[in-house]
Amino acid sequence: MKKSDLFSMALQNLKNRKTRTKLTVIGVVIGTCAIVIMVSIGVGIDKMVTSQYQSDSTLNKISVYQIIDESNDEQTLPLNDRAVEYLSSIDNVKMVIPTLNIGEKAIISRGKYLTQWVTIKGVDFDAMKEMGYTLNEGSFDNVNKKNTVFFGDEAVTQFYDKQGNQVKFKYDENHKITDCEINPMEDVFFIEPCLYSEEEGKQQSTAANRIRIKVGGVLKHDFKIDYDTYDAVFVDMEFAKELAAQYNKLNSVHNEELNYGEMLVYVDNIDNVDAVQEKIQAAGFGCYSDKEDLDYVKKVMMVVQLVLGAIGAISMFVAAFGISNTMVMSVFERTKEIGIMKVLGCDLDDIKRLFLYEAGTIGLIGGSIGVGISIVISFIANAVARIVVSSMGEMEEGMVVCVSSVPPWLIILGIMFSMLVGILAGLSPAKRSVKVSALTAIHNE
Repeated sequence: MKKSDLFSMALQNLKNRKTRTKLTVIGVVIGTCAIVIMVSIGVGIDKMVTSQYQSDSTLNKISVYQIIDESNDEQTLPLNDRAVEYLSSIDNVKMVIPTLNIGEKAIISRGKYLTQWVTIKGVDFDAMKEMGYTLNEGSFDNVNKKNTVFFGDEAVTQFYDKQGNQVKFKYDENHKITDCEINPMEDVFFIEPCLYSEEEGKQQSTAANRIRIKVGGVLKHDFKIDYDTYDAVFVDMEFAKELAAQYNKLNSVHNEELNYGEMLVYVDNIDNVDAVQEKIQAAGFGCYSDKEDLDYVKKVMMVVQLVLGAIGAISMFVAAFGISNTMVMSVFERTKEIGIMKVLGCDLDDIKRLFLYEAGTIGLIGGSIGVGISIVISFIANAVARIVVSSMGEMEEGMVVCVSSVPPWLIILGIMFSMLVGILAGLSPAKRSVKVSALTAIHNE
């Protein structure tokens, strides 16, 4: 018998028992929806987290730091100019940007206010744009590197008078600074190497090497680019080295080798980050990248998807019993039909296939409807989530809000799995059908 004939007969038999078929299909629909929706939640969250990483961070950036030897509490390979040369020589490395914190060696003043232990970070101004820094005010262009600094978003809050009173300021409803005594873009500031008093544990101003500086701009706080964009002050690297040298001279510090606090290694392609990291670690440096976080999150979300899918599979397991019950009842009700088919010389495999086709068709129809409903539910859930996030004021430009996602592979998998469950559930009834005796079946009828 042709497969097309068997399929037509299977459809006709299901139509003849509409009520039972509908109820069985509904069970499969519920099971498919449970699986697809559960997995889609995991896929959606994974998509949202991945999108957030890709938009908020530089996945091709590797942060390199010194490893501390715990046995003698000493730092191993120093982050100096030789380290910069080595890191730059690694294949697929696009650029290496060292950073230097001189916050303990310099102070910035404005009138009666001074900074105390604020982070003053040396970085190459020419690379700041490429590193992803952005400004709320000011510009990176045409700046005098030696006399220009960039303030972090709330760096103005780090100024205190000699009595320890903080500069006065207020926050508005959006947590933005207003009514501050210091205006970074208009006021006059000075920077100088400081004296350090071990007895008082304070930085002291000498006003001997004071340099007038101009604030070139206020950085937008972006912790994915740099945590220090919050309240640090940024100076050009060469200027930072000069201030460090003046501090050493002022405080009689001799033979101190200049070591950078951190080096940022930018790789030409995200796919090469792991290989570059391995070479950096093999050389004895410590390193970290956002890609490590992203890879870890993806592994976690894979486990979440499997767990959610397993929970949804319970409903499909129940639906399988419904299909099996329907097919068993079908065998009992169609005993005479089976007997006649045998008497007419119908192949036993064709009889078995007929019942398997019916079971598979139930799974196919239920799976298709279930996937369709899941897509609609996913769309509604995402729309509601976007409205909720937007109403809470947490919606940022370019932000992806996705609590559920039904990709093409999940659609195909959901339908195929439902059909497979239907076929497996129909195996036992199909085997039972070929065991029916033709003579007994006709006699009983």
